[in-house]
Amino acid sequence: MHLRGVVYRNIQRLTSDLINTLTIINSAIMNTEELYIWNYGIDKLPKGLLEFGKSDVCDTYDESKRQKFQNHGQWMWKNKNGWEENLPPVLYLVCNKKPGILQFDFLEKYSIKLKIVSEEFLSLLQENGFVDKYDITTVKVVNKKNESLTDKKYYALRINHFDNDSFHFGKGITYQSDFQKKLGTCFTVYPDMKLKDISIKQNFFVLNSIEYRDGIIFRERILDKVLNLYKPEIYKLSDYSKLWIDNDFYPYGNEFMIVK
Repeated sequence: MHLRGVVYRNIQRLTSDLINTLTIINSAIMNTEELYIWNYGIDKLPKGLLEFGKSDVCDTYDESKRQKFQNHGQWMWKNKNGWEENLPPVLYLVCNKKPGILQFDFLEKYSIKLKIVSEEFLSLLQENGFVDKYDITTVKVVNKKNESLTDKKYYALRINHFDNDSFHFGKGITYQSDFQKKLGTCFTVYPDMKLKDISIKQNFFVLNSIEYRDGIIFRERILDKVLNLYKPEIYKLSDYSKLWIDNDFYPYGNEFMIVK
């Protein structure tokens, strides 16, 4: 009887191991959904978009001052205890554009830790599980005279929770300059990145890494909806890994970009 019990327990253990192995294999087979990233280059963007460095974000407008737009708060800084200040109730996105031209839905402002999105894009983010990850405030898009430049509504998102732990990164492609070699640092992109849990309802993701921080990653199931927004610059993650280090050679409209 004792021997029979040992055999039975071994069979149970082997059966459990086999089920776990089959589950892992099945998950790997099923996890074939393409991942994409919305990430603009730094220049040569179409009309209606804002190019890198062509706008400022300020928290204060004072007509009596020579420099009317300023930043008085410390809301863009973070210490070991978190953000130094709450976001102000309104931020100003100041740029030198004529009224009616700007139509963008997404603008990255990583230098001040913000992603600026239109009301339409914000709704799409929230409908697809991108919630409870950020602080939010209203953005007024104006010129230097504080005149409104667009009828579209915009919001600034300050990310509090990143999604790095949601991914299997796989084998990376490493780029390293001579200077980085001396420092012992490098850049790494991941062409085979996959979600760990394909059953989650979240479809948009942000990563805390220099290679991906300027964009928003999303799943193939919502590609058509993202393409319906205003002139997005979208790549498969596998293609993004090829062009990331040389993005100056791949302007808006290049052969890797996904279009409708």
